[in-house]
Amino acid sequence: MDKVVNIQDNAVWRWIQGNKDGENFDQALQTLVSYACAEWIRRVSGCVLLPDEALSKVVLARIPEFPLEKWMESPKDFLEEIADFCEKTKEIGLPPELNCDFPSVLDLRGVLCPKNAARARLVMSGFPEGRELQILLDDGAPIENVPGALVADGHKVVFREKKADYWVLKVVKPGNKE
Repeated sequence: MDKVVNIQDNAVWRWIQGNKDGENFDQALQTLVSYACAEWIRRVSGCVLLPDEALSKVVLARIPEFPLEKWMESPKDFLEEIADFCEKTKEIGLPPELNCDFPSVLDLRGVLCPKNAARARLVMSGFPEGRELQILLDDGAPIENVPGALVADGHKVVFREKKADYWVLKVVKPGNKE
């Protein structure tokens, strides 16, 4: 049974309340969530990931009760959920979706522009260097905009393939060796 916590007793919630009107609050909140993800994974599995990698892994895992991809698109709309998530990661175990290597597919079908590009950028920012990620995109604006956004961030689009009613995009985050 989930432990019920008064939101005012939540240290993250107090930090949010004290900083929500500050400059770069959204970025600071994303950093906080990234560190919560990294510590959660380290505490439970012993696996040490950089904060951006941990956030990327949690987003790719698509855990229904923790839709970080949605929360990070407009964090100010989900402040209570984010605070609750950060506190819960201190105590709960890892869901089965996180007990594996990085997922290799990001399904963005049905996600409207520009949110699909924002989600792809969020995942790729913490994706391991040299690894390939398949991104599934709808036809139209998504296949036109998302690859450009990723290339602008320095990632390599190595493959594009049209399927029946969607596209498969293969992207690699370059490493230091390239």
